[in-house]
Amino acid sequence: MPEIYNTLLFIHISVGFVSLVLFWIPIVARKGSPLHVKAGWWYANAMYIVSISALVISVMVFISPMAVKYSGNEFELGELFRIAQRERTFSLFLLAISVLVLASVRHGLLTIKSKKDHSLMRSPGHLALNGALGLLGVALIFLGAGTGFILAYIFAGICLIAGISQLRYCLKKEVARMEWMVAHLGAMCGAGIGSYTAFFVFGGNRYLSDILTGNLQIIPWVAPAILGTFFINQQTRKYRKQFKF
Repeated sequence: MPEIYNTLLFIHISVGFVSLVLFWIPIVARKGSPLHVKAGWWYANAMYIVSISALVISVMVFISPMAVKYSGNEFELGELFRIAQRERTFSLFLLAISVLVLASVRHGLLTIKSKKDHSLMRSPGHLALNGALGLLGVALIFLGAGTGFILAYIFAGICLIAGISQLRYCLKKEVARMEWMVAHLGAMCGAGIGSYTAFFVFGGNRYLSDILTGNLQIIPWVAPAILGTFFINQQTRKYRKQFKF
């Protein structure tokens, strides 16, 4: 089991790093251009790999944290329970982020496919995925209440907002002519927020830990969400004003 975990982790980190670069190409490229479409396709597929690998890793750790991450180590009984509880708490948290990224990428791609047939947004699998995202948001509230993990509350809100807004878009009977563009932008940037959050917290931790100490350690967790939400809102207002919906 540790071998599977390490292999998935290697794939997750490697493809995740590539996705961080790919994210910016569709952002700066002219919308609808061949470069935008091609780079967006590669970015979406990279994010599928990143989110699914993270999802599997999170489930593995939640089910058997000691066998997956601490195989061969010996612990006293009390310490073993503390480590297992800590790992399960964090794996549930990471599971929610994984589903957030997966649901957002899928939603972003479906908004393009459903431009002429909005009923495509109401596929059972996609509705279930966003429903699961909302439920994980609720689970994070209970996680925060039970452990005092403040970040659980923050990402509970993000998961609930994303899940509910994406479900509302899916269940609309009709959408405005260019409304799909705003939904596409929000979903794909939402996936990028999850990706950059993971990068700054895990990948950048070794470089930032000496600078960001104490309460400042929360900055890498919330900065991508704050900046990303500001950008999404700004672009949403721009397109809504431009296309009058």
